[in-house]
Amino acid sequence: MTTPSETVLANNGNESGTAIIPAVAAKINKLHAEVVRMEKESRRKLDGALMAAWQAGRLLVEAKAKIRRDAGRSAWIPWLETCFDGHIRTAQRYMRLARATDKPEDFAGLSLRQAYFRLGLSIQPNRSDSRTPEIKLPAYITLANKLTKALRRTRRQIRASDLASLYAELRNIFER
Repeated sequence: MTTPSETVLANNGNESGTAIIPAVAAKINKLHAEVVRMEKESRRKLDGALMAAWQAGRLLVEAKAKIRRDAGRSAWIPWLETCFDGHIRTAQRYMRLARATDKPEDFAGLSLRQAYFRLGLSIQPNRSDSRTPEIKLPAYITLANKLTKALRRTRRQIRASDLASLYAELRNIFER
């Protein structure tokens, strides 16, 4: 019986590569076995990270209730900033994960990011990134915003002089 690599060689008629094909096949199979092993390990680690986040969330929920009961509502954030090594948003996500389910197995096989996505949690930072270039708005948009703010003051007291100067600036921009 011929092996697939021998069949390939026979079909190609190339005898110089006969020693190479089994070596390549062995290496491919070894790499495939490594991929399978790492995939199983990766799934275990994902489940472990998810379980750790869920448990941390449960503990954070309990700590928050105790701190608010003992020290008042305003004591939670300072305690969290002092005692929790992660970011406040991370703690909030852990707590939301813990509140969302009593069975973290519901999210088995998912990464934390995927679990958060399923829960509808934002995973983007709320603060602006320093690498994001600041966009300068055109002058007419800036003036239109000022005019809109001035017009919103109609409920209170609006000064005609404010509007007149804004209209004059807008007129200059659009008449160019």
